[in-house]
Amino acid sequence: MPALTRGAAARLRAEECIEGSDASALLGLRESVSSKAVKVWKARNDVDVYTRASRVETLKPQVDHCLELQLAEVAFVRIFDAERANATSIATAQTLETMRAALNGVDNLNVTSSKINSAKRGPFTASLNRLKGEYLRPVSIDQMARQGRAKWLVDDGTWARISAAVVDAYDATRDALEAEEENLMPDAARLVAATTEEMNLMLEKLGLH
Repeated sequence: MPALTRGAAARLRAEECIEGSDASALLGLRESVSSKAVKVWKARNDVDVYTRASRVETLKPQVDHCLELQLAEVAFVRIFDAERANATSIATAQTLETMRAALNGVDNLNVTSSKINSAKRGPFTASLNRLKGEYLRPVSIDQMARQGRAKWLVDDGTWARISAAVVDAYDATRDALEAEEENLMPDAARLVAATTEEMNLMLEKLGLH
């Protein structure tokens, strides 16, 4: 069972969701995607879209979620809280199943080096931490990348390609979720649609359009 990332779990009113249970262990969106490497390489024409390196040039390859799941989970938890949804309801289970399928699908994946994967994560974590700060001035994720350990990604042009890949992945994920809307229970459809919009709003605040 996938567990929520630490940042998303911190935003969850877990004590109100399931008495005596760990809601974060039920509401995670992450699935193991390492086994999808061959499919992702094929979908990406054997190229890492972040670096433009070929498959044979990519050292210590890892399968990465372009649209970071920590962002998707924070968006989902915000909507889950706002809707006061039941973590053990059929509608929530259907919502999670639908979102996991889209977010862990090939359209939201890229194979890159472990070095790039690790460096990419930092600015997202820092930016999400700022979003939860009531008195913090909004700062674009590009600026966070320039100011932190990911500056080398900005300098060599990799960060611009990462940003573009994130936007493309969001668009593909949104389309996949909208295509499933008619197959969902009304409560699940509402949760999925609201979470999709919340992800979009968060990306806009991060300067990703």
